[in-house]
Amino acid sequence: MLDKVDNAILNELAKDGRTSMADLGKKLNIAPSTVFKRIEKLKSSGIIQRFTIVVNPEYFKHSIIVFLSISVDPLEKPNIEQYLLRMDHILEVYETLEPNDFLAKVRVSEIAELKKDILIPLSELQGVREIKPILTVKKVKEQFWNIEEYDLHGY
Repeated sequence: MLDKVDNAILNELAKDGRTSMADLGKKLNIAPSTVFKRIEKLKSSGIIQRFTIVVNPEYFKHSIIVFLSISVDPLEKPNIEQYLLRMDHILEVYETLEPNDFLAKVRVSEIAELKKDILIPLSELQGVREIKPILTVKKVKEQFWNIEEYDLHGY
């Protein structure tokens, strides 16, 4: 179970994962050694899975984001899921309840690439019933953690 200190550490790391133990300790009014121990505990328990970077896609050619709403035959669902996991252009895959079975986030450089590398091969896969692409125009918001307010001093 996370306490206020764990939540505060997670919130600060979500804002900037490169924040030093000393800076975290100062900001949260706890010893850097406590910050280190807490982060290690969060890592070993699986709450923190990894530290990574966020790249601005506008600097790269693959900057078109498309969401695919995919309907499949229930018997083929495991095979299709494995296929989606192996596709390079697919960034995220979610199993959904209704109206379709999967929602996939795809990044491509152009619509022709989406069609050739994603839509055609996927539509030819046994058990795929329907694919509805949703083309994005611009990113309005992206957040990787639900930042919660914390008060370590009880105020």
